[in-house]
Amino acid sequence: MFEEHQPGLAAPLFAQVIGDLDAEKRLTVLDLGNVRAGTVAMFSEFRCRLDIADLPDALPLPRDDEDPEVRRQALASVFMVHEPEALDLILCWNLLNYLERDDISYLISLLAPRFKPGTRIHALMEYASPLMPATPGAWVPDKNARLHASQVDEDQVDSPRYKPKELERLMPQVKPERTVLLGNGLQEFLFTPRPVSEVESS
Repeated sequence: MFEEHQPGLAAPLFAQVIGDLDAEKRLTVLDLGNVRAGTVAMFSEFRCRLDIADLPDALPLPRDDEDPEVRRQALASVFMVHEPEALDLILCWNLLNYLERDDISYLISLLAPRFKPGTRIHALMEYASPLMPATPGAWVPDKNARLHASQVDEDQVDSPRYKPKELERLMPQVKPERTVLLGNGLQEFLFTPRPVSEVESS
């Protein structure tokens, strides 16, 4: 069943990527968030393997000044149970906002071996507001591909407000396909893989 909390947020790039999916083709989707009924319902309409990473459960990532690898190990452990199958779509929701710069780079390096030319990566990035909820909560799609914020934290923390050029530097394996500034001040991104030759020369 779809989770409906009207009116929801119009996210044109999310609607585009869902509309572009081929119902006749087997798809593999990686959702970095927690399992949500609306997401499961949406992808049950397709011949789809939907992997749920539960990244929010690992946040905030542990910090050990004497062993920086602790953070990387915590991030890598999120994907240990998943088959290394090539991905058609990666749903980041707003989770990149809750990762530090090095974490974002490492996350994409973990996922890059599963890219193929048609892979798409969708993300919602803090842009306008200097503050954001202290925890990521969840974004839940409805049957019309509108997004609904669920379990929004009333406590707030500083927003990183990563700029588009900075994200490109942190994630050299991908490039923006399109970006849209949404009505609530979030910037919506759709990324695609760069050709290997471009990555190697960067």
